[in-house]
Amino acid sequence: MGFFDTIGRGWTLSKLSFSVVKADPELLLYTFLSALMVFATIGAASYPVYEADQTTENHWAFTNEKIDPQTGESIGGEMTDAYMAWIFVTYMIGSIIVVFWNTAIIASAHERLTGGDPTIMTGIRAAFSRIHIIILWGIIAGTVGLILRIARDSVRNNSKGHPAMKMIAMIMLFLVEVAWWMYTFFIIPMIVLEKKGVREGLRDGRALFGKTWGENVTSGLGIGLITVIGIVISLGISLLIYMISPEAGIIVGVLLIGGLILWANTAEVVVVAALYEFAKTGKMPNLNGNGSRFEEALPWESKSGWANETAENKAWRDGTA
Repeated sequence: MGFFDTIGRGWTLSKLSFSVVKADPELLLYTFLSALMVFATIGAASYPVYEADQTTENHWAFTNEKIDPQTGESIGGEMTDAYMAWIFVTYMIGSIIVVFWNTAIIASAHERLTGGDPTIMTGIRAAFSRIHIIILWGIIAGTVGLILRIARDSVRNNSKGHPAMKMIAMIMLFLVEVAWWMYTFFIIPMIVLEKKGVREGLRDGRALFGKTWGENVTSGLGIGLITVIGIVISLGISLLIYMISPEAGIIVGVLLIGGLILWANTAEVVVVAALYEFAKTGKMPNLNGNGSRFEEALPWESKSGWANETAENKAWRDGTA
C-alpha cells in the first residue's frame, strides 16, 4: 500500500461519507439534535452568571464582592464550589450527549455501508442498547477533555513562565492529545458494533487505528477540503443574491453555510464508520455494502459475530496478513 494509494483511499472515504449523509439525511437530524442539546447544557451552565448579574443580593454561584484594601476598588466575587460542581455536571452531560448521538450516527452509517437501509430509529435504538457504556465513556472522555483544556489554558495564561518552557509544555500537551485521539478514534464503533466495554474498546481500537492511520488523516483533510470549497461557493452565491437584496443574501448565506457545516460535521462522524469497515475487512466500503458484508449486518443482532469471515479477512483483523 503506497503513499499515493493511501491518499486515494482517504479521498474516496471522504466523498463516501458525504454520500452516506445524502442517502440517509436523518443523520443530519442526529447532529442537529446533538448541537441543540449541547447548547442547552451551555445555557444551563451560564445561566447562574446572568442570574447573579440581575440581583444585588448574595448568590449561590459566587462569593460576595470584596474591597481591595490597597486600591479601594471592588473585587468581583469568585465562583463557589457549588457553581464549579454545577459547571462540571453540565460539561459531563454535554459530553454524554455528544457520545450518544455520535453512536447513533455510526450505527446507522454502518448499516448503510453493510448493505442495509437504516431508518430514523436505527441509530437511536442502537445507542440506547449501549446507554450504560455510553454514559461511562461520556464521563471519561469529558473528564479527560476538561483536564487537557485546563492544562492548555494554564500554560497559555502563565505570564511568569519562560517562553521556551511554555513551548515545551505546549508540545507535550499536543503529543498527549494526539495519543488520546489515536487511542479513542474507534472507541464508539467498538462500543456499539462489537458490544465491547471501555477497556476492551480502547485496547482493540488502538490496534485497529494502526492499520488505517494514513486513511484517517487524509480522509479528515478531504472532508475539510470539501467543506472549504462548499463554503467558498456558498459565499459566492450569497454575494450575488446580496447585490440584489441584502436581507435575502444574508439569509441565504446563513442557511447555506450553516447547512454545509452541519453536513460536514455529520460526515466527520460517518467516516469513522467507513474507516472501521475498511480496517476490519481490508476492503473499501461503498453505499451498497458490496464485497464487505458478512452474514449479519449488525453485530448487536448477531450471535455468530465474525464466524463466517474468510481466513484472509481474519488475518487482516489479527494483524498477521
